[in-house]
Amino acid sequence: MCRARLYLAVAAIMAAGACSGSSPSQPSSSSAPAAADATASIAAPRPAAPANNALVRNADQPVTLVAANAVTTATSAVTYMFEVASDAAFANKVQTWDNVAEGGGQTTVKLDPLAAARDYWWHARATGGGTTGVFGPPSRFTIGPAITLGTPAPIAPLSGAQTGTRPALRVSNVTRTGPAGAITYRFEIATSSSFTPLVVLGNNTEGVNETGFVPTTDLQPDTAYFWRAFAQDLANGVTSPASAAQSFTTHQPSPAEIMAAQLGVPLWPGQVPPGSTGHATLGDNWQLQILHHLPTNTFFQSPTIEMVRFFDLFDRGFQPDPAIDWLNTHGYSTIAQWYPPPEKAVLGLQFVYIAARNKITVNGIWDLVLKTE
Repeated sequence: MCRARLYLAVAAIMAAGACSGSSPSQPSSSSAPAAADATASIAAPRPAAPANNALVRNADQPVTLVAANAVTTATSAVTYMFEVASDAAFANKVQTWDNVAEGGGQTTVKLDPLAAARDYWWHARATGGGTTGVFGPPSRFTIGPAITLGTPAPIAPLSGAQTGTRPALRVSNVTRTGPAGAITYRFEIATSSSFTPLVVLGNNTEGVNETGFVPTTDLQPDTAYFWRAFAQDLANGVTSPASAAQSFTTHQPSPAEIMAAQLGVPLWPGQVPPGSTGHATLGDNWQLQILHHLPTNTFFQSPTIEMVRFFDLFDRGFQPDPAIDWLNTHGYSTIAQWYPPPEKAVLGLQFVYIAARNKITVNGIWDLVLKTE
């Protein structure tokens, strides 16, 4: 009786299962739902420039800070904060730059100008993927002292001057503040007041009270030029304002002008004779010297300015008698006498004769020499 009941109970259970039409449920093979992204890790960025303990010239401001990018697992954009302080503990921050976008390999920020002659410390940190990293190690740099240079004042040649083809440019030395280094001067010569292009660029070390420069090659004759000068402290990267621009016109001096300059007197202090040079050449004995006049046993300097003026008149195309007349007419009195060829062909002065070599001119050009008795 008990076995029949047990059988019937089992059968009933099996029949009930068959009537459901489904098999037993199985554990799911799929994983659990994904959790939110873990917080990103960010290492501290490292200072790259300026180098630790670097000296930055005040003239080289503004300073650009460069940090090597932080190593991070963040997949979102990374930004940086830079802090600059006047102390190593960053208790006195002077500049803060935040949300600086990351660069390729390095991230940079250009600072505002800092006070000169002071030490500064800086560091940086990165933020990304919801994480703000720690600041990297601090780096120190020093801004050099403030140095200023005054403006050179031109001495010569001043505007409107006529010069030779290698004029001596001169300026007064500049004033300076701060611990300036060695001062040099840069001179510029151009054919336009805009100084573009430059014809000559020269440098010279500072002299006593004033500094000058002479071009090493001839400028074009009868040409207008402009010039200016700057003072420079190259070690500290400081350049003064330009001096006031001056103009001059070159002139190729004639042999007579050169000799007059050697004598230290103007060739023509009053009326200037007409004509262009090129009609006479300097023969023997036309240089500064002491000659002896035998009849009076007189030693004298030769040439005198009177001799030089006669040469200049011959060089301008004057004939001897018209040259004598021009001098006496225009305030340059002379007692010179012309003794024409074929016997002499000489112009008699106080102690010398100005003689035509071989008593002739060649192709209309006098070849003049000095003779004493």
